[in-house]
Amino acid sequence: MTGRLWNRCTGSQLKLSWVQVGPVLARLRFDMSPTRSLLASDLDGTLIPLERDAQRLREVAEFVRAVAETVNLSLAYVTGRHLSLAREGIATVGLPEPDWFVCDVGTSVFRKTDSGFEPDERYREAMRSALGGLSGQDVRRAIGVTEGLTLQEDEKQGEFKVSYYTRGRPEPYVDAVRARLDAAQAQVNLIASHDPVTDRGLLDLLPLGIAKDYAVRYLHDESGVEEQRLVYAGDSGNDRAAMLTGFRVIVVGNADEALKKDLGIEAVGLGIAERIYFAEHPYARGVLEGLRHFGFVT
Repeated sequence: MTGRLWNRCTGSQLKLSWVQVGPVLARLRFDMSPTRSLLASDLDGTLIPLERDAQRLREVAEFVRAVAETVNLSLAYVTGRHLSLAREGIATVGLPEPDWFVCDVGTSVFRKTDSGFEPDERYREAMRSALGGLSGQDVRRAIGVTEGLTLQEDEKQGEFKVSYYTRGRPEPYVDAVRARLDAAQAQVNLIASHDPVTDRGLLDLLPLGIAKDYAVRYLHDESGVEEQRLVYAGDSGNDRAAMLTGFRVIVVGNADEALKKDLGIEAVGLGIAERIYFAEHPYARGVLEGLRHFGFVT
């Protein structure tokens, strides 16, 4: 039977068949390749431990090995730090360089290139538009001098971000700061979080509508990964918006208890509770625990 069929086919017919089938086989090989994934993670208190002892550094090294052994897993670090401080921080604990840095609490994006990390110009244009012509200096003038509120260091300010420390937790200062911003008609987001080590509050003032969630959505669009193949990891209040975007989420074990409770309530209301994983372990070990839970690494 086979011989008879073969004899009935001409050479030209065989060539035509391969022309037709070739692209199908190429697509099949692509579809069978490992699924691309993206881990977008906060740094301080998440991948960078607050304690730098030998055990914590071993946990970072275990995370690094697992990521290196995983095919098609891209990395983005999403941090409140400026780019230079972010690079310094990952070098200190031995984290690998990512494919993207999202710095200054979501107000700047840098892409890895052959010559280093370059600003994403489309993202910068979006920030300028969101700020509506307002400068960081305008924001500072609107807030003025407030008891218990101190500007953070120059290296912690960004092109589109103004950051303050508060005495103790930040919540008591939010209403007063918001009132001054409203009086100046400043279109600014106010993000509050707390540093448990120093017991200081952190207030970040960003262009309206811009925070880590905006940046994570931008990374999703730019990377082209499927929605269920993007996971965000974090530990504090300035990660909250990103954790409620609907992507998969890892809340590390050392996260603020108030944040955990809030996320649990909000996630149920939004119908995304099954996408949020509360890790038992802290820091990098908790991130790795979450990656295994979602099947991103083995």
